[in-house]
Amino acid sequence: MTLTLFLQLLVNGLVVGGLLGLVALGLALIFGVMRIVNFAHGEFITLGAYATWLIAGGLGLSPLIGVPLAFLTGAALGYVVQALLISRMAERPPLDTLMLTYALSVIGIGLFSLAFGGDFRSYANGPSGELRVSGVSIGWRGLTVLCACLVLTGGVLALLRSARTGLALRALAQNRDAAASCGIDTRSAERLAFSLAVGLAAAAGSLVSLIGTTTPSVGHDWVLEGFVVVVVGGLGSIAGALSAAALIGIVQSFCGFLLDDSWAKIITYALLYATLLLRPQGLLGRRIEA
Repeated sequence: MTLTLFLQLLVNGLVVGGLLGLVALGLALIFGVMRIVNFAHGEFITLGAYATWLIAGGLGLSPLIGVPLAFLTGAALGYVVQALLISRMAERPPLDTLMLTYALSVIGIGLFSLAFGGDFRSYANGPSGELRVSGVSIGWRGLTVLCACLVLTGGVLALLRSARTGLALRALAQNRDAAASCGIDTRSAERLAFSLAVGLAAAAGSLVSLIGTTTPSVGHDWVLEGFVVVVVGGLGSIAGALSAAALIGIVQSFCGFLLDDSWAKIITYALLYATLLLRPQGLLGRRIEA
């Protein structure tokens, strides 16, 4: 393998890892703050993908406009879903909330299939061509996706480190009762976390539509790997999720080239199995004593 090919595969892996990082960041945020496994996360990804397809393919506008619009639409919808449905399950067993998000996922796939059918949809609008640096070709679409992922991730990390908002979310992630006793509005903090996570999922879907095709199941495909990333990185660990996303993206890029895409998936889930077997808390997760 030449150095140029190595760098090319590395860049491709970072693009995939950036998207996985956005998906996993939302999942880790929801689980860390609310202790909820959100099975409907994939349908919010699909929402962002179709919203951008409508903007680019239907209206003929730049798909880059779809990224912030998808984020805002997803965040608003996430706020409504959390306020009307998720919050009502706060005192119920975790399995009830799990089944609720699963039901939302099934409903979402059905609605997307009803509205758009099962056709593969794409658009030609947006960045085109490639950038060549030292023999390495980087498509402008892939570079745009990677830069957008870095900006969105950096923005969320800056928010989490902010004085008031970040403190509330971090306190809630550590101990909900203690946070409430300190005067933190736990309901508002949970709605903010869920809204932000869903906004990230929709933005990720918007970026996915830029480099791939959109179908009713596109979000489902990405969220499965997002769950792998979260588990490998450590449940509730944002740093772990981002590290695992980069790792898995690079592994898939190299394995997909050296073997094929099927083996890339197999090796990804083998990595999940090895993590659960050898380090159940994940790469950067904390071990919970019984």
